Amino acid sequence: MWVIVCLALAATCVQAAEPPGPAVLTTAAQVRALTEAEARRGVPVHLRGVFIGEADPQGIAFVIQDETDGIYIQGPAALVATVGRGDLVEVEGVTDPGGFAPYVVAQKIRKIGHGPIPEPIRVTLDELNAGQMDAKWVEISGIVRSVEPTAPSDLAPPPPGTRYTAPVKDGAQLRDRKVKMKLAAGGARVIVELDGGSNPEDYVDAQVRLRGICFNLHNRNRQFMRPFVQVPRGAEIVVENPPPEKPFGDQPRPVASLFRFEQLTGQRGRRVHVRGIVVYHRPGAVLWIRDGDQGLRVETAQREVLQPGDEVDVVGFPARSKYSAELEDATFQKRATHVALLPHVLTDVSSALRNDADLVQLEARLVEVRRFPDSVALTLDWRQTAIRAQIYLPENVPEPAEWLPGSVVRVAGVCSVKTDEAGPLGGLWEPHAFELLLRSPADLTVIQPPPWWNAGRVVWLLSGFLALAVGSVAVVMLASRRRLADQEHRRAMAETEFTAILSERNRVAREIHDTLSQNLGAISVQLELARTHAAEISAPALNHIGAAHQLARAALADARDSIWNMRSHVLEKSDLGEALEGILLRMTEGTAVIPSMRVDGARRRLPPVVENNLLRIGQEAITNATKYANPTRLDVRLAFEGRIVRLAVEDNGVGFVKGAQPSGDRRNFGLVGIKERAELLGGTAEIDSAPGQGTRVIVSVSV
Repeated sequence: MWVIVCLALAATCVQAAEPPGPAVLTTAAQVRALTEAEARRGVPVHLRGVFIGEADPQGIAFVIQDETDGIYIQGPAALVATVGRGDLVEVEGVTDPGGFAPYVVAQKIRKIGHGPIPEPIRVTLDELNAGQMDAKWVEISGIVRSVEPTAPSDLAPPPPGTRYTAPVKDGAQLRDRKVKMKLAAGGARVIVELDGGSNPEDYVDAQVRLRGICFNLHNRNRQFMRPFVQVPRGAEIVVENPPPEKPFGDQPRPVASLFRFEQLTGQRGRRVHVRGIVVYHRPGAVLWIRDGDQGLRVETAQREVLQPGDEVDVVGFPARSKYSAELEDATFQKRATHVALLPHVLTDVSSALRNDADLVQLEARLVEVRRFPDSVALTLDWRQTAIRAQIYLPENVPEPAEWLPGSVVRVAGVCSVKTDEAGPLGGLWEPHAFELLLRSPADLTVIQPPPWWNAGRVVWLLSGFLALAVGSVAVVMLASRRRLADQEHRRAMAETEFTAILSERNRVAREIHDTLSQNLGAISVQLELARTHAAEISAPALNHIGAAHQLARAALADARDSIWNMRSHVLEKSDLGEALEGILLRMTEGTAVIPSMRVDGARRRLPPVVENNLLRIGQEAITNATKYANPTRLDVRLAFEGRIVRLAVEDNGVGFVKGAQPSGDRRNFGLVGIKERAELLGGTAEIDSAPGQGTRVIVSVSV
């Protein structure tokens, strides 16, 4: 007995430890609320709703709606065939993330009765374009812009994750009976798919109201692109405002009246009737006509071929193009044939603006010809303005051989004003560029061929000169390499010699400092002590002692100067920049001069001969400035620029006239010494000055 109880308790504990399975979703709203990751887990679903209509792929997909929302469902074709519009069905299956929104993969589909089709959601076309209506039963209204058969490329592909395929024999037949209707309201457009058999004349330009299931086009990133609506079989289309009985029967209106203030009243979004002479026609795409002196671009899918000079009646929906009015979703009827129209001759950009969408002509220089698979692009130089022209030519049709860059040409084509730049907030808008569309190669006539000295010949000639120059450079480089090697050898020897001389000078400087300088200092101290006993010394002796003291101090100063000139001891403890900064601060201490020191580039140590001479140059320039220029500011800049080292000393003192003798022989000697030191290093020294504008000394050395 106790064993049985223990086993029962153990089983209970095991059951309690097992994680509960996922909850079964019972409403469409719960499925739609899943994230992509949640739907991908295949959550169990048990739904009950009304069959609203079939969906793509045909034969395996449909939409049901329960009391919460609509949901897209895929299932085996044999089960889907057992239910139809208005049936109350039960669906058991699992969730799938789909390509845009979650849906249900049905494993069981059972008809349990029949129910009324629920009332649709009344929405606008703008709301459909917001992307929130996927698989919803909606009612929309708008003006029908066109009705045409559905092409295979128009069909929506099956959602990612499709597990079944539709019966092929039914798919092609169903598709043959489908048509697409373009519905417009304001600036919004929506394509509606419905059963075939609709006569376009019954709907085009009519205000209609219809009910359907909203679907969408999306990309691989699960991003909404645009909606489309499928109208189920049996759903009625209500015509609220029928189209005119005879679209071409009323009096045509002038092209120039489109979108003018006095013509903006009346029925919006409806077709208008215009008449004009054909300028250019691309069958199945675009037509350009001229009415009086006004051009008009017309988008039309009609494939009847028109020739320039044909007079046509056109009915279409007014729209705003880049700059002028145009007609969309238009149809035309040919009335008569006349002589082809002459182009307007352009004189300036303003004349192009007045002739937008019309045939124009200009003379320009052909700059470039570029070939593309289905067209040729031309660049023209017209009145110092680059104009782009284009002509549609199949790849197997070459452009004329006389179209050579540099030619002066006469070009005719359809003018298209470019509006890439931002226009004003209000008032008159005058863009500054336009393009041309040539109708055929005959629209470009060569007036003057390019000169013999064209770009190709110049390139060949320059190539010859370049080859000769390269050969010459190679010879010079070989000689230069030998000369540089010799210079490097001499430089290395000079540096070795300078290092030895510098070591000897440092030794002599130490000897002077340790002997002569110390002795002179001691003599100066003793003479100073002797002067303290002036009362005990006669006047003549006191004069001699004073003279001796002055001589000793002068000799001590000269010894220190000699030591300074002979030994760069500051460079033993710091780099060139720090040494220059120490000299600058020492020379300006206690004066009204404001010093400034800056080092640009990556600091590095230089060869001893270079560092020592640059230090002396900087010392001399700083000394000259503080002693003779009477400045208030003294700037020192040391720049490391690759292999170039540049030292600049600049003051705002009295300056002097360039080429004249600066005041003071010492200063003139110092400037000469600066130039000599720079030349010794193989560098340059620039000394720039003017009275009252200060002096600037710049020394550049390559290391």
